[in-house]
Amino acid sequence: MIANALKKKLEADVETAKVDLEMFLTKTTGVADHIDFVASAEKKLEALANAEGKLETLVKHFSKY
Repeated sequence: MIANALKKKLEADVETAKVDLEMFLTKTTGVADHIDFVASAEKKLEALANAEGKLETLVKHFSKY
């Protein structure tokens, strides 16, 4: 039950990070306060990779739960 809840949370984290990065990369409005666009995009990419990595690890090692 806990593993299933964690999996759902991580899936949501992945989707949130994907949308956040996609919006940042494709929509120029609302990002005027970002001076270093590349560094900001990299942080968003790191959030996505982190969530995907956690989800992958959970599924790999605890899929039986």
